[in-house]
Amino acid sequence: MAPSNQAQKSVRFEDDVDAEKPGDLLASIKKYYASSKFSDLTVHTMDQELKVHWLVVCGQSEYFSRLYEGEGLESGMNEICLKEDEPRAIEAMFHFMYGYEYDSSGSDQGRESPMLFAVKVYQVADKYQVPQLKDRAREKFKSIVETCWQTDDFPVAIEEAYKRSIKEDRGLRDILVKTAKGNIKELDASEDFRLALEETTGFAADLVHAMARDEVRKPATMLRCNTCYVEYHWKTTPLGRWGVRFV
Repeated sequence: MAPSNQAQKSVRFEDDVDAEKPGDLLASIKKYYASSKFSDLTVHTMDQELKVHWLVVCGQSEYFSRLYEGEGLESGMNEICLKEDEPRAIEAMFHFMYGYEYDSSGSDQGRESPMLFAVKVYQVADKYQVPQLKDRAREKFKSIVETCWQTDDFPVAIEEAYKRSIKEDRGLRDILVKTAKGNIKELDASEDFRLALEETTGFAADLVHAMARDEVRKPATMLRCNTCYVEYHWKTTPLGRWGVRFV
C-alpha cells in the first residue's frame, strides 16, 4: 500500500513554509501542499500518495484542466493514478506547481543525477502539459550539460533525451547536439559517447547536420600546389583538416 500524505510531509522543501505572512497567497498555497489541508485530489504514484488541489493543478496544466472538466466534474473524481511515470519526476511537477524549487534530492528516496533527472522532469512536464515546468527543466538541463558534459552522465542523457522526446521537440536535443559539436574531440575519445552515437536513433544525424551547417558558414582558405599548381579549398573541422579540390 502506498504511503499516505505523511510521505508528502517528509519531503525536503527548499523554501520555509513557516515564514508565511498574513495575506501571502503563495506562502499559503505552499503550506496547504505540505500539510494537505483542503486537498481535493489524491495522486497515486508508484510508491506514494500526493494530496493536491484541483484549482492549483488545473491552472497550470492543460491535461489536468481537461481531465477535471471531463470526468472530474461529472463524477466528482478525487483520485487519479500516475503509476506509469517516474515517481520522483511526478513529485517534482507538483512541487513546482506549488511554488517550490525542485531538485533531484528533494525526497527521502535518495539523490539522482541532476542531468538525468532534468530529462525526466522535462518529459513529465511535456506529457502533462505544464509549459513553465518544461521551460524550467530545460534551463536546468542546459546549465548542467554545459558544465558537466565530460561526465559519465552525458552519454546516458543523450540516450534518455532522445528516447523520451519526439523528433520535433528540440528542447533538449539541440542542447545535446550543440554541446557535443563544441567538444567533439574530447568526446570522441569516450567509448560511452561513441556507443551513444551509434545506438541513439537520430542523434548522429542531428550532429552531422549541425557540423555540416557550421562548415558551410566557415570560409575556406585557397591554396595552390607548388608542384602541379592545382588549387584547393582547405578547411579545418573539429576532427581535423580536409582539402577539397577547386575546379
